[in-house]
Amino acid sequence: MMGNLKILDCTLRDGGYYNGWCFSDSLVERYLSVMGQAGIDIVEIGFRSRKVDDFYGPYAFSSDQWLSSLPIPEGLTIGVMCNAKELLETDAPKKVVHNLFAPAEESPVSLVRIAAHFNEVEACAPVIRELSDLGYQVGLNLMQATGRGRRELEAKAAFATTLPLDVLYFADSFGNMEPEDIDAMVDALRSQWSGALGTHTHDNMGNALANTMRAYHSGCTWLDSTVLGMGRGAGNLRTETLLLELDRRELRTGGDIDVLLDLVVSEFGGLQQDHGWGPNIFYHLSALYNVHPTYVQEMLTSDRYSHQDVIAALKRLGNLDARSFCPQILNQASTAHVPENEGALDVTGYLDGRAVLILGSGGQVREHRAALEQFIVRERPYVISTNWNPWISADLVDAWSTCTPERLLLEKHLYEAHTGTLIAPRSAIPAEARSSLQHWSHLDYGIQVDSRRFAVTGRTAIVPSALTLLYAAAYANAAGATAILLAGIDGHAHGDPRHQELEGALRLYSETPTHRPLVAITLTSLSTVRQSTVYASSDALMDGSGQVIRSPGKLVEH
Repeated sequence: MMGNLKILDCTLRDGGYYNGWCFSDSLVERYLSVMGQAGIDIVEIGFRSRKVDDFYGPYAFSSDQWLSSLPIPEGLTIGVMCNAKELLETDAPKKVVHNLFAPAEESPVSLVRIAAHFNEVEACAPVIRELSDLGYQVGLNLMQATGRGRRELEAKAAFATTLPLDVLYFADSFGNMEPEDIDAMVDALRSQWSGALGTHTHDNMGNALANTMRAYHSGCTWLDSTVLGMGRGAGNLRTETLLLELDRRELRTGGDIDVLLDLVVSEFGGLQQDHGWGPNIFYHLSALYNVHPTYVQEMLTSDRYSHQDVIAALKRLGNLDARSFCPQILNQASTAHVPENEGALDVTGYLDGRAVLILGSGGQVREHRAALEQFIVRERPYVISTNWNPWISADLVDAWSTCTPERLLLEKHLYEAHTGTLIAPRSAIPAEARSSLQHWSHLDYGIQVDSRRFAVTGRTAIVPSALTLLYAAAYANAAGATAILLAGIDGHAHGDPRHQELEGALRLYSETPTHRPLVAITLTSLSTVRQSTVYASSDALMDGSGQVIRSPGKLVEH
């Protein structure tokens, strides 16, 4: 496999997030010379971007004219990256390609990589074909691959086989993969894809080198790295560390490592002091919570946030599935005070005689979607979706619920495109989201946060944490629900602080007089919730008080 090994250094492309892709001519000249001497196969020199919303330096655009002026060593392959979002934002992606790229024979660029989120992959097909027709090597990077199910990975890999791709990459975008996760990832992709595989690792939890070496031994032959790990957030696998490890294991031949080490010390050490990339506890937490590292980067480079503020904001973002960066959401999440209000309505009796099904957005909903939809049609519970659920048909949902402004901002485009009933405290609806809800019916059930207790009144949920599950469960109790079922409330790993926070809150819930027990009908890691199954018969699906669902929307004694 050593003969197929490709080392791709993307220092200027990934490091540009810190300096707006403005690198001095002298640094770039020395960097390119060192890459050639050190035996690097490919330099991804920057983005080929269309963005003009701010001032960006030349390596955000990496134009052929600019690259032609650089002293590129003989034998060093030059690549650029394009964000799929930019290529797909018009109805004519092929035209965008031709605006950005000349035929490969006329360009210093040989490789183009497309960075795509999972929901963008299929739409990239015409772009990839057009680039291939122009003579470029083409790579597809699957971003935010962490936590994807095997079937989803297999489906993307199978689709990749229909495209003229030279390499398929997966990116550990949050830096939270473990070596065993790498094995599972490679195995799933390899079940469908027989071409070259590559990996791009981040170092949030200190696993970049271990994960990359595991990927190599599992069959990945294209390995990404950057000098001194320069890159967004905690940074990437360090090129110098990778080469030292490969040399130690006698997995590569040739290349002068000493010139690279001198570059690290004399040039990039100062850059790191100026910009502050690299692993720390905050990036570790962002990886643990699946939060985009730009949130940390923005908070650490601002004087507004104390270290306590950063930790508190990351905990809140971790409950929002904040995989993409949004400045408005950062502003809301970093606000120490959770907006509170007493509800405008007394909801007592709103759900008398009804069972409630609270839907989360965990992977178990997707896994058991058909059974859940059959259950809803058959039993007719009152269905509350906590935040936006992409799996269950909106026609089967009675109401959506949220209790934080951040979540509404994160999903306001979805509310704009639909209509329905929203259960939310009015304090959770920021001004920026109100226009998105103009066609919605709003049920203002209040919220108050008290870390020491859980209590319910007809107008207000008093909850220990501003989590939508707790808020929705409080509403169901206040409205008189006769049973509360959960689906897609998967929970987190037992060592995850979010898991401990939710378990503690649910213990307070279980101590509340006359509360309705919570029964999960899809798999959950929460020990404070009774486990049952959506596949059970109605007579067998009992709640903790001895009641079962037997007929649509009704509960009778078992």
